[in-house]
Order: sequence, then structure tokens, then C-alpha cells
Amino acid sequence: MKENVLIKTKNLSKYYVVGDETIKALDDVNLEIERRQIVAILGTSGSGKSTLLNMLAGLERPTKGEVQIGRFKIEQLSEEQLTKFRQRYTGFIFQSYNLLQTLTALENVAFPLTFRGISKQEREKQAYKMLELVGIADRYMHKPAEMSGGQQQRVGIARALVTDPSIIFADEPTGNLDSNTTREVMQMIRDIVNERHNTVIMVTHDINVAKYADVIVNISDGKVVSVSKNDMNGDSKNEKD
Repeated sequence: MKENVLIKTKNLSKYYVVGDETIKALDDVNLEIERRQIVAILGTSGSGKSTLLNMLAGLERPTKGEVQIGRFKIEQLSEEQLTKFRQRYTGFIFQSYNLLQTLTALENVAFPLTFRGISKQEREKQAYKMLELVGIADRYMHKPAEMSGGQQQRVGIARALVTDPSIIFADEPTGNLDSNTTREVMQMIRDIVNERHNTVIMVTHDINVAKYADVIVNISDGKVVSVSKNDMNGDSKNEKD
């Protein structure tokens, strides 16, 4: 694998059998994702984009094919190895935020650190730094029900960042936000990647969200139909058609 390539798939496929019909959710996807980029997987509902994200994150097993992340062959790892891999190397941002309703913003962000044997004082110190990074430290004692959607998503982003992951997987991260908040959140993600050099793999159906990415992967009917480099001005250059 090339030095600058972090993730590579080879003939990645996922089939589901429904009655007498075989549905190809993913069909021979070959893809390379470079380090320190935002990659948007763009497609309509049912295109296979969420299935691809789940394959890359090791949340679903492929029917056939390979997913390599760094030196790891993801499809060959046991469930225990996958859990440890995700805890060490990945963060997740969800459309529905997935915050624990009984915990404060600070506690939600600190939660992933509990699996690393870090003291409560240090967990909260690191969590507060992340809340400062996403501009919501003043809400650190608020619970999710006391925050707006945009604020909750900022907490979700802080939680994804607190373990300093190599890769952040984001599933429709702005799907529940209005257009103004979407722009704020996406610009924040863009700025954080520029500063911290994480790799972000994001699923979206919205071309305006995809424009914040370095690379746009268009997917339709389980196949990658194009990979385009984005110049951040709304224009793109096709690499594969």
C-alpha cells in the first residue's frame, strides 16, 4: 500500500438475501483514501453509502473483498480485535448525536476515555479541552435536553476527537441540523482537520455538505461511479468515471 494511503478496499462487496432475491448493497468497490483528508461519500438513499461506511469502520462484515487500514486487514480481525481497534484508532459522529441523556456534556465527551484506564480528573480535563475546541465549553454542565441540535452535535464532535483518533467516521453528521448550523458545523470540522490532521470519512446525501471535503466519492447502486478532488470552491476534478 502506498505510504500516503491510509485505507484501501479491494473488490469490496456486501450482499443481502431477501426471499429469493439477492440485493447487492456494495458491488466490487475498489477505493483508496489518503491520510489527513476529509472524504465525502455522496449518494442518495439506498445507494450503498452507509453500507460502505460500516464496512470501512468494521461495523459490518463484507460478503467478499478486503478492507485494509494501515497494517490491519479489517475483515480478518475478530470481534474483540475490532473493538480494540475502534477504541484506539477511530471516532464516530452520528446524525442523531447518540449522547447519553443522563450525562452532562463534559461527561459525554469524557466517556470514551473510561476504556483507557485514565483517571476521572484527567478524563474531565481532556474532555473540557475538546469542548473548548468546538466552542461549547460554557455548556459543559448541561445535559443533552438542555442544548440545541447544533450544540449537541458539537458535543458529539468533541467526543469523537477526545481519544485523538486517526480516523473519524461521520454518518450524515448534519442531517438533523438547519442550513445555517450545518455550515457552522462543517466549517468547524474543516478547521479541526486542517489543525489536527485527522482523516474524516463522511457519508452525506447533500452536495453542499460534500463541498467541504477534499475528495468526493459518488456512489450509486452499490458502485463507485466517480472519485473527484474538490478545490474547496465548489468545483471538482474527476479522477475516475
